[in-house]
Amino acid sequence: MRRGPAAILLAAAMTGTPAAADELALYRAAGPDAKLFDQYDNDGYSLAVAPRSDGSLDLTVRVADGPLSSRAPFPTGARRDAALTPSPERDAFSRTLAGDADSQAEAVEWILSGMASFVRYDADRSRRQDPASVFASRRAHCVGYSELAVDLLRRVGISARTVQGILRTRPGSDGYDARIGGVYHRWIEVYYPDRGFVFSDPFSSINAVDARYVPFGRRAFERPRDLTLTSVETSGTLSFPVRRLPETTLRVRPSVGSK
Repeated sequence: MRRGPAAILLAAAMTGTPAAADELALYRAAGPDAKLFDQYDNDGYSLAVAPRSDGSLDLTVRVADGPLSSRAPFPTGARRDAALTPSPERDAFSRTLAGDADSQAEAVEWILSGMASFVRYDADRSRRQDPASVFASRRAHCVGYSELAVDLLRRVGISARTVQGILRTRPGSDGYDARIGGVYHRWIEVYYPDRGFVFSDPFSSINAVDARYVPFGRRAFERPRDLTLTSVETSGTLSFPVRRLPETTLRVRPSVGSK
């Protein structure tokens, strides 16, 4: 039986005897702004990009259903980031959330869980999304969540940065764009010295994201004007436990190797 490019790419992504629960998704990106996508790998996540003869791209996302294996200690011993804006209030808040964590994975989990309970989602795009404004108002959309999360993590010596890309969602969700089958989204990467970068979405997941997340390989300083993203094929599921909070529900990737 002949198989089309979509089936071939998905089969190729599944080589190497992946765990049965690994989540896989194949998307097709088209338009001039598809150039924003590039090969993207971090711990537990991979995005492979393959050009097609018509100029579009096949994007194969693979998310491993395994735990985060990190022995990175906490406190990290890193020097305070000199680029941080002075804020005794946010310094104290981040230290309080980290508590007596003895591993970086534990500190990340506690900080992001505490922040998700502290900040309420607000779709108002006119609201300022810088860390100081979000901390004061306790309101944010995805940009503000990510900016404050990075700020709080860096204040306790954990290196982190924001990520831009697409989150596939259902029609009718806030900011939904039918051309991409989802929303333009912002989330974060946290750096673990022994594992490299690891995705988190401060509003919905800790130490992992699922295959609905498709990151840009380069920064988009303006919202893409000519991009379509369609789903071709999906398989698998993730077994990460769920934590229900008053303002949101978090999927938490378990961690092993802590002290």
